[in-house]
Amino acid sequence: MKRFWERHVGALVAWLVVIIVALVAMPDSTRLIREYGQTKIPAAAQSQVASVMQDHWGRGQGNTRQVVVVFNNGKHQLTTAQKDNIAQTVKNLRTNKQHYHIKSVTAATDNSATRKQLISKDKSTQLVQLMVSKKDTVRQMNTDITKAAKTAGVKTYITGSDILTDSFSQATEEGIKKTEVIAAIFIFIVLIIVFRSPIVPVISLLTVGISVVTSLSVVMNLVAHFGFPLSSFTQVFMVVVLFGIGTDYNILLYDQFKAELSKGLDSVAATRNARRVAGRTILYSGSTILIGFTALALAKFSVYRSAVGVAVGVAVLLLVLLTLNPFFMATLGRRMFWPIKTFKGNSNSKLWHGLSKNSVRHPFIALGLVLLVTLPFLFTYNGQLNYDTLDELSDSLPAKQGFKVVQQHFSKGTAEPSTLYIQGDKKLDQEQYLKVIDQITRKLQKEPGVKTVASVTEPGGSKIEALYADNQLGTVTSGMKTAGKGLKTVNSGLNEASDKLGQSNMASGVNQLTSGAYVLQNGVGQYTNGVSQLNSGLSQLAGSSDQVTNGVQSLVSQSRQLPLAVAGLTAYNNGIAAASVKSITR
Repeated sequence: MKRFWERHVGALVAWLVVIIVALVAMPDSTRLIREYGQTKIPAAAQSQVASVMQDHWGRGQGNTRQVVVVFNNGKHQLTTAQKDNIAQTVKNLRTNKQHYHIKSVTAATDNSATRKQLISKDKSTQLVQLMVSKKDTVRQMNTDITKAAKTAGVKTYITGSDILTDSFSQATEEGIKKTEVIAAIFIFIVLIIVFRSPIVPVISLLTVGISVVTSLSVVMNLVAHFGFPLSSFTQVFMVVVLFGIGTDYNILLYDQFKAELSKGLDSVAATRNARRVAGRTILYSGSTILIGFTALALAKFSVYRSAVGVAVGVAVLLLVLLTLNPFFMATLGRRMFWPIKTFKGNSNSKLWHGLSKNSVRHPFIALGLVLLVTLPFLFTYNGQLNYDTLDELSDSLPAKQGFKVVQQHFSKGTAEPSTLYIQGDKKLDQEQYLKVIDQITRKLQKEPGVKTVASVTEPGGSKIEALYADNQLGTVTSGMKTAGKGLKTVNSGLNEASDKLGQSNMASGVNQLTSGAYVLQNGVGQYTNGVSQLNSGLSQLAGSSDQVTNGVQSLVSQSRQLPLAVAGLTAYNNGIAAASVKSITR
């Protein structure tokens, strides 16, 4: 039993159990990164407030994805046959909406507004906008709609913010795998150079690998069950940091173990001394890193907060290095450094010893050399930061190609437009609020860099003249002038008819007709006055909106006299009928 504890066999058994549990309990990291790993900013930021409004504004946008289908014919205009093929594809998408979980389809052929927005100026590209439910994963949705949207004779692309984000996550995963392979190869080569043994690199990679897998499982379970901060870069941070410091700490521990063996100690005693001397340094150094990454939990930016996962990894790494490494050292002893058979104490590097010695003797020369090395970087650095994750994606990716086509033939904001949300405690479809929205729309249109603004008052991105009061009043004025001319013609005809009837013997009919004519003439006169007042008010519209209101009110008041004109016309008709009867009887 003593030998069992001296050889640290218990530690080996414990870590075997831990690694098995970690692998079995490992959640789907890809799904977690997709759901919780998106870059987030503080909730008080306007974009986050707008996101909350979007999720609760009553149109289900929070549970949908915006997808853009791009049909392109290169630099040439779409032919009639190609347009027919595109129309058939759109028809199929609408017919199979439930199958593809599509909630709405907006095509260029829907109306004049969509035609203006979804057909490029050179007529070579057409867009179809889809709102798709989040029932399927982004990758499954992308695969299904790509097959459904494939159209003969044109290049077809499927793109959108969710698709590009998912593609970025895939690229990150592939990058992590490459990082792990490159790190393992590089570390293996460095350890062989340092210790000149193939066994030490294997043990080092094994211990660090166990710490990486275990810590990833712990972090992902914390994310899945307790909302632990996560980003697309968490895995990258953990792999790079753990492999880096883990290898460094292993070199320190193994070198001290080698020095203890050179003193003639057996493997158990050498392991004990090495862990006491080097382990203290490893523990102190690792603790500072642990504290540093833990402090990032206080940050508000999600990417920084997600680096707390590295702190978990460092804690696991320290446990592995100081408990599992002693098993290999105590068990293998000198064989750990095979094929080396002679031990001469601590290994020394002549290169680093010489550099440090000369730096101390000639500090100004050392500082001058450091400055000389850094000058090229200072002069070549332009200070411009790029937050476009699209640059990280391969140009061969269809979603990126489609996004580039949209940028070339429309604008950079067409595929990923910015949305401005306006929220109030009352319904905004009233005139006073629509006026404010229209003012905001026109103000945004004047901002530099803004190409198109679509709103409730300008759904097509351009002004609808028929909605504005000046246009409507102009139409009313024109109609009233025409009505006035028509009534004057009627009045003239009535006067002429009255004169002719006055020469006949139909006294009763004439009296009735004349009475009606006077009533009609009186109504026409009052109506004409109202039209004149309205025209007077409209002529001063640019200078005084109040006068326009007075003219309209006068028009309404005088229009109430129209029943008098109608009564006159009725009397006129009755008079004509009476005269006709008398003429017939005579």
